[in-house]
Amino acid sequence: MKKIKNFYLIKNKSKIHFFRCNKCLVTSTRPRVTFKNGICTACLNFEERKKIDWNKRYKILKKLCDKFRGRKGEYDVVVPVGGGKDSSYVAWRLKHSLKMNPLCVFCEPPLMTKIGEENLKNFEKSGFDVLKIPHIESFKNLNKYYFEKYGLPQHVWLSAIKIAPLKIASIFNIKLIMWGEEGESMYGGLNKKRNNMLFNIKDIPAYCQNKTPLIIPKNLKSKESEFTNLVLKKNEFSKLKNLKMLHWSFFEKWDENKHMILAKKFCGLKDASVKEKNAINKHSHTDQKMFALHMYLAYLKYGFSRATSDTSIEIRHGRLTKNQAIKITKKYDHLFPKEYLKDYCRYFNISKKNFFSILLKHTNKNLFE
Repeated sequence: MKKIKNFYLIKNKSKIHFFRCNKCLVTSTRPRVTFKNGICTACLNFEERKKIDWNKRYKILKKLCDKFRGRKGEYDVVVPVGGGKDSSYVAWRLKHSLKMNPLCVFCEPPLMTKIGEENLKNFEKSGFDVLKIPHIESFKNLNKYYFEKYGLPQHVWLSAIKIAPLKIASIFNIKLIMWGEEGESMYGGLNKKRNNMLFNIKDIPAYCQNKTPLIIPKNLKSKESEFTNLVLKKNEFSKLKNLKMLHWSFFEKWDENKHMILAKKFCGLKDASVKEKNAINKHSHTDQKMFALHMYLAYLKYGFSRATSDTSIEIRHGRLTKNQAIKITKKYDHLFPKEYLKDYCRYFNISKKNFFSILLKHTNKNLFE
């Protein structure tokens, strides 16, 4: 696959410039991004967040926890976790800094790695109760459908990590749920909820599915009950109307490096021994093999992958210069994670030829030749 052009052609043959943010490397083709004077919303929002009174925000969080804290032994907050640095940090701070009793909900990702399994076990051993949603055969079949039709190889998991925690909160009568960062506005997506402490339960389906509704095809030979943790039905909204849904990033400045230090010290977090082909480090998204394909497909569709995303974060925090980030991105962004090719073909139960024909189908012909 050849590298990206400087511009691309649309149907009316007019030239549309392919450009990057003046501050970071976010591209003009990123879904839902907007720019002001050449600067992306992610960078604009990062600067805006510097003006926030974080002490005031944290006091609000303390009051909320005082209101929802249960009796000894009772779970009082649901925390979606994966065993990585960010969710480990949020769960640990809730338990040890705010004296809450979290019930952690883990949705097994497709093609989970050994280091991912080890980190999850270490997280549990550090003193947390984890309720696990397994990745069953029906989820594989549904992921195959979305991979072939939409180029979304982990769409099922992306839905599960938003829907399953809500269902668990309802079952255990827990009224508070705490996710990590509000990623849409933080990384350059939709901006309308960037200053909202709470978000509406009715926004959940669109929020978690990135405008591609999760529909169970009729020809998929599976019981409807197997997909209960993936879909939120209309009659279930009333049960969740009193649920407070929050993001930790509203109450504290979000810093992944700080999260990693704490998670390694108190939760047993370990880095991968080998860096993935298209990754820029050994600690980001090491729990599953499918994320590497997910981001490679983003490259084929939109012209950017995980190197663009990760270096842009580092630029905003002042840990990389833009020139350093450009060199890293040129080196890694276009790489296909070939070390996992056999795993992908086995997971989707397809040949290599069929696999690459699906990639070609979802390649943006306006960006690549």
